[in-house]
This record gives sequence, structure tokens and C-alpha cells, in this order.
Amino acid sequence: LPEYMKMCFKTLDDITNEISTKVHKEHKWNPVGSLRKAWASLCNAFLVEAKWFASGHVPKAEEYLKNGAVSSGVHVVLVHLFFLLGHGITKENVDLVDDFPGIISSTATILRLWDDLGSAKVNANHMQVVN
Repeated sequence: LPEYMKMCFKTLDDITNEISTKVHKEHKWNPVGSLRKAWASLCNAFLVEAKWFASGHVPKAEEYLKNGAVSSGVHVVLVHLFFLLGHGITKENVDLVDDFPGIISSTATILRLWDDLGSAKVNANHMQVVN
């Protein structure tokens, strides 16, 4: 990683480890693998969007929404909440949450579209002011 990113990565890793330690103490489950997997998915989704932007690629709607559901950050937030709340932590439920189930991906897609709609409105208003 470039130097300027190392501090960000270390901070994220430290916080992830701190949360994992807290969950392990309170709920007897170490979620570090699940949390890291969720963060890796989010960072990969951001990287995909950066590559699209840099290359001028305009993805098809399905491709955009699939990646956008991940880049919305909903999965990362809900994975953290699942472990911090500590209700129903079983191997089966952890596997389910790790696999980005339909209830999470649908929620993430809705929130991505809602955010995009808000951005489109702001951009439209900005264009009216400029013109």
C-alpha cells in the first residue's frame, strides 16, 4: 500500500480487532474473519467504481446495481450490528450473514438507489444554478 493509505488501513484493522475482542468477550464468538471479509468486499466495490470512473466506463444497470449494493456500505454496517447485538450468533447464521443474503442485498440496493436519486437531484439543481 502507498504510505498515505497505510495509516487508514492500520486504523481500520485496529478498530476491527477492537470490535472483535469486545464481541468475543461478550458473546463468545470471534467475528474478525467476517468483519474483514465485509470490509474487503466494500473496498473491492470502491475499487471497481474507481476503475469505471478512470476508464470512462458506464456500466449497465445490472452491473452497477450489483456493485452499488456492496458499495453502499449496508452490508458492512449490518454485519457489525449483527455481532455487536449478539443475538443468534451461530455458525449457520454467521455463514448466512457472510454470504450477503437477499434481505441485506435488497435493502442495500434500495438505499443505493435512494442515495443516487438524492445525488441526481442535487446535481440537477446545481446545473440550473450554473446555467
